[in-house]
Amino acid sequence: MKQALKNVSCDPVCGFSITSHDERELKAIVMTHAKKAHHMDMTGREVEGMMKMVA
Repeated sequence: MKQALKNVSCDPVCGFSITSHDERELKAIVMTHAKKAHHMDMTGREVEGMMKMVA
């Protein structure tokens, strides 16, 4: 069975958003985006706090 679909969205001004069943993939992409686009270092736990379930 697949994991639940989750989404992380950046600030509306930025417009970045990602949706995935794979939490590891989602975390890696969000952390890379934060580093490249916003010069921020994020932890996996911080990204988990931003995740929202998609209905």
